[in-house]
Amino acid sequence: MRLTDKAIARLATLGYRTDADLAHWRELWKREGESFFWGFLRRHEDAAKERELWFPRLQRFAGDCRQAVPIPDPAAFSTVERAQYDILHSKMQEFAASDDRNCIFGRTSYLVPILSTTRVGLAAAQSLFGDRDSVVILCEEEKQRWFSEIYDPRGEGFWWYAIAWWLVHEELDSLREHDREHILSQYPLPDGFAPWVVVSGVIWGSLAGGAGYELWRWDGARAEFVETYCCESY
Repeated sequence: MRLTDKAIARLATLGYRTDADLAHWRELWKREGESFFWGFLRRHEDAAKERELWFPRLQRFAGDCRQAVPIPDPAAFSTVERAQYDILHSKMQEFAASDDRNCIFGRTSYLVPILSTTRVGLAAAQSLFGDRDSVVILCEEEKQRWFSEIYDPRGEGFWWYAIAWWLVHEELDSLREHDREHILSQYPLPDGFAPWVVVSGVIWGSLAGGAGYELWRWDGARAEFVETYCCESY
């Protein structure tokens, strides 16, 4: 179905210019009707305006965070830090090779990828994703501070950002109560081993995304995967 010149011009401002991009919007118009098409387009335009307003502030915030907590040098990592770095780097590589990558990078031209991890994981994220345009890399606590103290996402429509995260929890006390109880009851570890929980997730809307939870064990020298104990879909 032929899009009007007005529609094509407005789509172009959002970065939808290729035949493949326009084919999706033509199909939307044909399947859902003109009224739905224009309403859906306006929601994308609203998200793009939010990005224009907030992305510069997010970049400044991320810059301040890296001034306060520079990306560490993996060559200086301790044994435990190196083990966690290797796990997180591997998880990020798996993400980069998966379909989940497309949910964070390139869903729309205005979408800002926010990647969060631990301090150790900053080095892995920077090495794998630091050269991508518009990517923002934060520690998990920095991301939480951005959304709790600076940007309030409540009531927003389409998101102008998407989030991927990779974490290692050394302390079970930092987990949700039911996760902690499940691990302690179902996965007793031998003496000399400490439990680690590795979490990987993506989210690009209030009901779009998911996360995986893995149990690992650490013996002071080597980390060993035990089992994936939970997968969530939003």
